[in-house]
Amino acid sequence: MNLLLVEDDPELGRQMVGWMADAGHDLQWEERGKSAIKWLKDHECDAAILDVGLPDMDGFSLVEHLRAEGLMMPVLFLTARASVADRVRGLAAGGDDYLTKPFAAEELLARLDALHRRATHAQPTQRKIGHCRLDPVKRRISSDTDTVELQPREWTLLEVLMNHEGRIMPKQFLLEQVWDIRFDPGTNVVDAMICRLRRKLEIPGCDIHIETIRGKGYVFKSLA
Repeated sequence: MNLLLVEDDPELGRQMVGWMADAGHDLQWEERGKSAIKWLKDHECDAAILDVGLPDMDGFSLVEHLRAEGLMMPVLFLTARASVADRVRGLAAGGDDYLTKPFAAEELLARLDALHRRATHAQPTQRKIGHCRLDPVKRRISSDTDTVELQPREWTLLEVLMNHEGRIMPKQFLLEQVWDIRFDPGTNVVDAMICRLRRKLEIPGCDIHIETIRGKGYVFKSLA
């Protein structure tokens, strides 16, 4: 894989450069969020490894910037913060996985491999709902006039809802299926992502609707 590491700890950075080289991966190491953004303007990577506590901008802000720019590579957060609230915040910001320091090289490599497999797993056919075409490989939804791209976790959430069309999906079920969180973290991470999905589905001609059932959950409906 071609990887990007954003980490300001020089000892850990050098160590990870060695780990990735031994595993056969190419790793670009940046120590600041802004320099990582600049590097990504001219390069592509298969996954990014972001430290949360960067000197110029925190990792949460960095991943939000990347997603806003349309960069959808998987993101793994590294942090010394072990609280549930921080983990949920990172996932809600657009991250895909979370690893707490200190960690073993084997676990880091295993998590990166898993993220890469999920990101590159191609489904054979596109899906059509009314006037909308859904591309599972590129995570795109297209109408006759517009196209919108989804983040990996947004697409996973949409798939879970689509696979249970017409049924009420409780928030806890969505937390387990999309975020692998098996308890109530006390945040609105599901609500926030549902809102983002709805905004993206507002393209002209889109026949997809996600309905809120107050106190129970969400229902996927096709208006076609």
